[in-house]
Amino acid sequence: MTKPTDRTRALVQTKQFLRELTDKTDMPRVPQTVRDIARRLMQHYPTYADIALAHEVMPERYAAL
Repeated sequence: MTKPTDRTRALVQTKQFLRELTDKTDMPRVPQTVRDIARRLMQHYPTYADIALAHEVMPERYAAL
């Protein structure tokens, strides 16, 4: 069973990974098509405020940031 801390950590780490994929400085060898996909996914990815709100509404599912 996934714990709230694991679920929240996965969201935060995935957001950071997508951000790194879009940055040529962090990952210079990533193809542009992959950067474009990561950028599109980031547009709809939950913000830190969304994750914090999810914790307030469902603390049994999401941990505090």
